[in-house]
Amino acid sequence: MPDILALAAAMLAVSAISLTGFGLRRQRYRGWVSWVSSMWLATLGALLAAANDAPAAQTLASVLLMQWPIVTLLGLRRFHARQVLAGDVRLDATVLTVAVALTLFSAVYGEPLAGRVGSACAFTLQLYAALLLFRGPGGREGAPLQALALTLALAAFAPVLGMAPGGELTAPLALRAAAAALGSVVMAFVALTLVCERTERQLRDSRRRLRALANVDALTQVPNRRHFHDLATLALHTDPARSAVLMLLDIDHFKHINDGLGHATGDQALTIVSASMIEHLRAHDVAGRQGGDEFALLLRRADTAAGMAVAARIVAEVQGRADEARLPRLSLSFGIVQVETGERLDDAMRRADQALYEAKRQGRSRAVTAGGDEEHPVFGESRRLGLLAA
Repeated sequence: MPDILALAAAMLAVSAISLTGFGLRRQRYRGWVSWVSSMWLATLGALLAAANDAPAAQTLASVLLMQWPIVTLLGLRRFHARQVLAGDVRLDATVLTVAVALTLFSAVYGEPLAGRVGSACAFTLQLYAALLLFRGPGGREGAPLQALALTLALAAFAPVLGMAPGGELTAPLALRAAAAALGSVVMAFVALTLVCERTERQLRDSRRRLRALANVDALTQVPNRRHFHDLATLALHTDPARSAVLMLLDIDHFKHINDGLGHATGDQALTIVSASMIEHLRAHDVAGRQGGDEFALLLRRADTAAGMAVAARIVAEVQGRADEARLPRLSLSFGIVQVETGERLDDAMRRADQALYEAKRQGRSRAVTAGGDEEHPVFGESRRLGLLAA
């Protein structure tokens, strides 16, 4: 038995040191203190049982060993604060308090009653924790808890199975320490698994947020220039030839808005335009901010007539929203082109920019279509849109 106690104390100490060192080097989540405390208290209990065979020392060692399932459970409740485990903290504390009180009270009457009560309390606490963990969250995230629950159940029955046949119904303290050591090793692995999985999940979420920040214009919440280019290029490669319309648009006299009314009003105008674009685009169309007050739209499976209709609806929406926000009337100019077979997005963008410039030249607040090529553009339909800016 002394050899078993020494081995159990060594295993508990190694587990406690490992978990403590891991936590000191990394982010410590809620519950980590409870896990480490339960292991160090169990280690102290095993050392005390091995070093001193006095009844009082053995009773204290029994209490220190029996606490670890409940203190570990309290840590898991804090770690899984959003996933409610069965029971609650008050019930856990009550069960542990009653078990400790019964163990200490039975020590007054000496053996064999003290040993029987201590064994029964340790058995009950381990089964109690195992049952609550078995009823915890399922799926991949709950797998570590299920493994710990199984270990707790084995740790509860292992000392009982190790008792001599026909002997007293008392599990020797050495066997209970060995069971606690087994559970602590598994608990250390479970704790490391839970922490690593949560850290990995947070890293994935952070990368996702960073990608969103890198791809989306923060003010207007539409793809930025680079991301629009990527999305539009992919769409042109996958869609049939000559099935997409590219539109460039900007706010007329936007510099006057910024200079006369302030950049806050200019930002409000940009958000109104972006929201109006999104309102009138289909789910598979692509929108993006090119910089300043210029936006680009790729209408998939559409022609320039459809582009003209979309431009008119966007202008009507913008002017309605501007009136509601008590902003000066906003007008937009559009350049619209049909993307030709095999045409690169950059080439189509330059043609649309020529059409947009032509819309400006013709007096703004209008949409102009363009055909031909960059060297010899052919401007087609020109339509007045909405009301001129105030």
